[in-house]
Amino acid sequence: MTLAMEPVMKTQMELEAHEKECAIRYASVQEKLEALDKRMWRLEAMIMGSTVMVVAMVVTVFMGMN
Repeated sequence: MTLAMEPVMKTQMELEAHEKECAIRYASVQEKLEALDKRMWRLEAMIMGSTVMVVAMVVTVFMGMN
């Protein structure tokens, strides 16, 4: 009975080690995704601001032509 339990215990220990490693990796991936989310928000804000500026310039040019 003891010989049969050793592979089970070894497998259980390996599985627990694997789960810990995966938890660390997933935490790292989550941190990177959060950082990317902040960068994307900044880029969106810059694009929106640029679009507003371009539209304002076009309106100003057309208003000056009349």
